[in-house]
Amino acid sequence: MTLNRKQLQQFSARAGVIAAVTAAGMVGLAAPSTAIPHDPGSPFTPTLTRLVPTSCSAIIDGVTVPQEQSGTFGVRVKVTQTGEGCSDWKVAVRFKNLDTGYADGQQHRVVNGVVQNTVDGVIVGFGTAPGAGRVEARIVALDSNDREMEQISGTATFTLS
Repeated sequence: MTLNRKQLQQFSARAGVIAAVTAAGMVGLAAPSTAIPHDPGSPFTPTLTRLVPTSCSAIIDGVTVPQEQSGTFGVRVKVTQTGEGCSDWKVAVRFKNLDTGYADGQQHRVVNGVVQNTVDGVIVGFGTAPGAGRVEARIVALDSNDREMEQISGTATFTLS
């Protein structure tokens, strides 16, 4: 199923409005922060996605969660899913250590709007261990074949020690 021009314009307009409102609310929160045990975490900008070919869409909010092991981070994600025909999909956290160049990521299934196999709702694991340095991370939505879906990815920049 392909989108006709009118459907694509409607989705683009809705996504643009949501992105503009979100960006306006996030002014001043985009500066890098240091993830240390008493730090409340670095917020990601929201990820907005549409599950093609259904009429299902989702907003994914995330915030980093400091971990005990140095050079690692977790991400607490909250999925708000709406629409009809919402099948299982995946959410991924991808990062790049801007100081070392090391990049990796971690992904988990989403079933009925709930991220599976998390630790108290936090995504952790080998794919969230960039090492010490400045880190740029993004949250992306994937289909069941691990392809990125139509989306505006949420991002965060922070420093790990």
